[in-house]
Amino acid sequence: MEPSRHSRGDEGRKRKLEAPNSEGSPVALDDMDMKALLDQHSEQMRRMQSQIDGLVAINSTLHARLDGYNESQAQEVNELREKCGVLEARCGSLERSIQVLRKDVNWTYSAPDIPRSHWIEQGRDEEYAARMEECLRRIKEDVEYIRNEEEDYYCCGCLDYSDQMAVVHDDALLPHFKELADAIQLSNGIQEIDINNIELHPSALEILFPAMEGKVTVIDMRYVRFPDQDVVECYEIIATSIRRNHALEILAWIGNQIPSEGQADLLIKSIIDNRTIKRIRLENCFNQGCVNGCRVLAALMTCGRPFGRLAFCDSGLSGIDDVAAALATNPQLEALEIEDNELNDRDAELIAQALKQNTNLQVLYLVGSSNMTPAGFENIRTAIYDPSSLNAMESCNHTCSVDCEKQNDLRLTPRQRRNQKLYQLLSTRHFGGSNARHLNAELGEEKFTIKLVPKVIHCIKRYSSDRTADLPMPLSITYELIKSWMMPELFEHQ
Repeated sequence: MEPSRHSRGDEGRKRKLEAPNSEGSPVALDDMDMKALLDQHSEQMRRMQSQIDGLVAINSTLHARLDGYNESQAQEVNELREKCGVLEARCGSLERSIQVLRKDVNWTYSAPDIPRSHWIEQGRDEEYAARMEECLRRIKEDVEYIRNEEEDYYCCGCLDYSDQMAVVHDDALLPHFKELADAIQLSNGIQEIDINNIELHPSALEILFPAMEGKVTVIDMRYVRFPDQDVVECYEIIATSIRRNHALEILAWIGNQIPSEGQADLLIKSIIDNRTIKRIRLENCFNQGCVNGCRVLAALMTCGRPFGRLAFCDSGLSGIDDVAAALATNPQLEALEIEDNELNDRDAELIAQALKQNTNLQVLYLVGSSNMTPAGFENIRTAIYDPSSLNAMESCNHTCSVDCEKQNDLRLTPRQRRNQKLYQLLSTRHFGGSNARHLNAELGEEKFTIKLVPKVIHCIKRYSSDRTADLPMPLSITYELIKSWMMPELFEHQ
């Protein structure tokens, strides 16, 4: 019998389902085959995703290696640049020395005398003329000493007029400055040069400062004035020389009012770029209306340079949020002097919080803060010595000695200071017979606290090794604890 039209349609559909697909594989016949096919595709997707994850991990590793390589290369480039800068400065110094030697085979002090009449003609009085004769005599004496002596390091003070009236610039002084510069240039090294209470034009700076490069270890400049119309050029000359002076270790800039943020940034950048400067004194030179001393101090603290000492005394500092934040980052700074500023109780609180995060600073000077009350100083004392609990005392700063708090004795190590303070706290409680009560409050009265009893008694002995003579013997504190702290529980536990 011929199949019906309905039967032929079913068979056609069946053949269609059984027909191979475009890849030569038969099409699934039922739900089980469809599930197997989906599982197969899922497994393929899983393997592909695993391969992709592996490639991503390899790519991340390669990127990390590349970043490390780039960082290493950048560090090497920076080190080479620094070395090149030092070599260039030395070459420049040698070239200047050669030029001086060429003309000074048979040297004599050749700067012409300046007669008293010159100063009178310039509108100065007799007293000023007499002072200038003394100044010129001092320059000549220093030049001859530097030229003729074999002393490696000499303190040059012929430009220090702190005990005299201010010296005003005069072109007639330039030949004498040149004699001094040439002597410095040919020296084995000048330990210190003091420049005080004098007006310096660019012409004088261009003579004196290049000669100091690679020769002068300490530059101390105080109450130096620059002509208003030449102040930018003056700062550029000084900053360039500071940057290139690889012998410079200490820079004092005191009473020289920095006129703008631009000049401040120029000076600070030269200090940061010079890798040999360790101690900086920038005092009484900031006008908070134009130049923010707090910003400058924070920039130095966060530049990554390991400074021995930063002194910003009498600099109008107030609102030191940035400075305190920088101090809390634990910069490589040993001593910070910020006394005689306008710090208030809020500043004191910020400093106290920063000290709890800092383990590098060894000395902090801040007395003379005009707006800080006893409560502010107490905040700072608490950062050094907090008797509220053993944990609070443990978390105190045991590294920094603060001039308003004598707890951190500089003669002791931080660990010795910590032990001494903990023993002092236990001794203070011992005088009131309250050690057991405080320990119960701080450690709890649960049974597991019993295990701490031997450790606490052992710590009393250990802390006592650094005790001061006025504190009780450890046996007294130990006896107090044995008779009053968890003894019944201890015996019950045993």
